[in-house]
Amino acid sequence: MLKRRTFLKSLPAAAMARAAFAQGSAAKTLRIIHTTNLNSLDPVAMSSPGSKDYGYLTFDQLTAVDENYVAQPQMAEGWSVEDDGRSYVFSLREGLKFHDGEPVRSQDCIPSIQRWGVRDGSGQMLMRFVDRMEVIDDRKFRIRLKRPFRLLPDVIGKSGTAECFIMPERMAGTDPMKPITESVGSGPYRFLKDEWVPGAHASWAKFDGYVPRKEPVSDIAGGRIPACDRVEWSIITDASTAMAALQAGEQDYWDLVPADLAPILASSPDIKVDVRAKLGGYQMLQFNHLQPPFNNPAIRRAVAMAIDQVEFQRASVSDMSLIKPCYSVYPCGTPYASETGADVLLVRSVDKAKAALAAAGYNGEKAVLLGLADTEAYSAQSQYLQDLLKRMGLNVELQLMDYATMVQRRLSREPAGNGGWSLFVSGWMGSDILNPAMNQMLRAGGTVSGWFGWANDPTVETLRDQWASAADPAEQAKLATEIQVQALKTMPYVPLGARAAQCAYRTDVTGVFPATCNVYWNIGKRG
Repeated sequence: MLKRRTFLKSLPAAAMARAAFAQGSAAKTLRIIHTTNLNSLDPVAMSSPGSKDYGYLTFDQLTAVDENYVAQPQMAEGWSVEDDGRSYVFSLREGLKFHDGEPVRSQDCIPSIQRWGVRDGSGQMLMRFVDRMEVIDDRKFRIRLKRPFRLLPDVIGKSGTAECFIMPERMAGTDPMKPITESVGSGPYRFLKDEWVPGAHASWAKFDGYVPRKEPVSDIAGGRIPACDRVEWSIITDASTAMAALQAGEQDYWDLVPADLAPILASSPDIKVDVRAKLGGYQMLQFNHLQPPFNNPAIRRAVAMAIDQVEFQRASVSDMSLIKPCYSVYPCGTPYASETGADVLLVRSVDKAKAALAAAGYNGEKAVLLGLADTEAYSAQSQYLQDLLKRMGLNVELQLMDYATMVQRRLSREPAGNGGWSLFVSGWMGSDILNPAMNQMLRAGGTVSGWFGWANDPTVETLRDQWASAADPAEQAKLATEIQVQALKTMPYVPLGARAAQCAYRTDVTGVFPATCNVYWNIGKRG
């Protein structure tokens, strides 16, 4: 038995999952404590964490980035580049099926890319390069470009929100501005819509028609193996309740453990606390650029001068080893990250911020800070920010609400006193902000293409287009730095630093692997 265990530990994650199949351990239910609600079945139209995680279980991608952020074939068997980089031909793998039994065809892929290209920032950038897309046959299609765009496979295979998931033609043809309510993908698990209780429970069953790739899993690339018969989410937002359920063996896996509870869980011999996402989770303070007072860039910069990232993170994290200050618009430890142009983030002085606020001509306009009442960490951080902003002289009101309400509230472009908003804190994985294409908060196209807050900076938009068109990686790196310098002048948002994102699972859970997202393929259970 000891030799057998040693052998299994030496196998890559994909091989371990296949071994689990052979042993019959697929006949298991993986019970997951999911911190955020599943409030939409459309992972393209809705950027919430719940919809993103649902998307990875239910759908699949043409390409997928590996642990080195390099695009690999996923649904695609491969692709060829023709016409001096102005044409990509994708070939689909044999045997791909949707959950309703219909084959996946080129006719499904093209409208899926088009719909995603309307909603996602990276997709919008890609579509500016696209001349047309055309079906060659059921398993092969061509994307013709107006000019070369070497990042095409990386963009459609990115792990950052929103992902380019492939849907049946009838679903992909839905108005991009209207959320899809049907749930038919081609991923490793089928969503069981009749068991879905929003705010409480969601279930999936292994899709017997799914054929995984043979390569070992590498981040979101490689073999996506459904290693359990069922996956079940319990939406538990109270941390004490979640911890008790994991300790009692009523649940198997907790997707996001509060830092103060991690040591308690780690002391149990039956539970492992882990960090799957190597880049961690990043937070940003989003401004409403349409309404006073934050339609004034000098006032936005004054706020940035007051914030100390470490102190902000300490409002919800007591373990300093988990806090990762990062004075860049890209995740620290990745190629584009630097502190060039970040002097305003290094001031960290309420007194200097107060002086800058007065010099900016602030007239006492009311600011509404949206905070989350159903997440303890975000609630504590929002209260910290309210106090900080008041101390620097802003007339700020904190309004706490649940996540679903905040998601709807941030759509409003009305003044703060008329149901609108002024600021809120958003959270993203490091993989969501890797480069100028993926960082949605760097979108600065105003009400046309800007993210919530609707930043408007034509210079940033021009630089991003130049970055996307550049063929030389060194030139792209230079342009990425110029984008950061310009963004930190006009301040579309304030980077708030990062912290390690910890998960926890019982020791009979197998196959957990490093990933930039909450993905649950390849994860099984012993016994």
